[in-house]
Amino acid sequence: MSLISVRKTPRYDPALLRQAVEEHFAALEVEKDLAPGMKVLLKPNLLAARKPEQAVTTHPLLIQAVIDWLRDRGIRDITLADSPGGPYTEGRLRSVYAASGMDTLAGVKLNLDPEAAPVEQPRGKNCRRFDVIGPVRQADYIINLPKVKTHGMTVVSLGVKNLFGVVPGLGKPALHYRHPGWEDFAGMLLDLADLIAPAVTLVDGVLAMEGDGPSGGTPRELGYTFAGRDLFALDRFLAGAVMGLDPEGIPMIRQAGERGWGTEAPVLTGDALEEIPPFARPKTQDTNFTGYLPGFLRGPVQAAMTRIFRHRPKILREKCIGCGRCAESCPQGIITVTGGKAKIAPRGCISCYCCQEMCPVQAVK
Repeated sequence: MSLISVRKTPRYDPALLRQAVEEHFAALEVEKDLAPGMKVLLKPNLLAARKPEQAVTTHPLLIQAVIDWLRDRGIRDITLADSPGGPYTEGRLRSVYAASGMDTLAGVKLNLDPEAAPVEQPRGKNCRRFDVIGPVRQADYIINLPKVKTHGMTVVSLGVKNLFGVVPGLGKPALHYRHPGWEDFAGMLLDLADLIAPAVTLVDGVLAMEGDGPSGGTPRELGYTFAGRDLFALDRFLAGAVMGLDPEGIPMIRQAGERGWGTEAPVLTGDALEEIPPFARPKTQDTNFTGYLPGFLRGPVQAAMTRIFRHRPKILREKCIGCGRCAESCPQGIITVTGGKAKIAPRGCISCYCCQEMCPVQAVK
């Protein structure tokens, strides 16, 4: 049985968030997992140096509520860690913590050590070895803290995609390079999620993002938090019941089902889920010419059409500030900065949209 806890959480109010965390963790019996001296790792979404109100990163007040809940139960060794986009350095970590409000958190250690090491994944189908940042490898217990967002490459950025942040810095573009197709990349993400295996996932859906996420989309008030132990069932539920997207049209969710993960109908507890208008899809995912075809033809034809009509990023020169974040994150190395403006070479793009994710001024269309 997959139990999913749903709580109406209309705003980032400390008292409301504390109550939501209490109710989520009581429903999932998280307290039974804990023991004195345990090392607990909090894994938020810290994609880039963005303010909380931009809906790019997990909100610090939700994380503080989790920290307080743990400390009330005697847990003192709590670390917050993620590897944002770009180089994995102490300076980059400090800038992201400051911008996202993580440097205001109390009772937690913010990871500043850019150390990582390879970890074998013997069950991997697409990838059998990952570089993983130190705090994740050393943790006894991992709480996954993603945000409800759309994503230009993976369609959604939820629990599974959030775990890509355990791969250090420029190791992420390397995995994009090794797994360039959307299907292959989705399989790699599933192998990584299976390896990391967070004990519980608590999702920030108070303020979500739709459209051209995970950083250039539109913030959207959703007003819920969600929690579950089955990461794959939770992602399927969020994509379908909450975001109004077809889970079978999302490669990592469909492939999880093919592996037998997350397909059981979940049992919901907590607050009723009100009717939610569907989320706006990323522009990279909104072209489908196959609705008139018989069902058995739609998949193969759409795959072929996607190759033919594949979206590619374009630099908006009037917005570009020449910072080079797109170039440093490009797995193919085809972006250069000349004369204070970025330029993408016409060949070699794999449509991973790392450049769009990392642009601080939304100058990538």
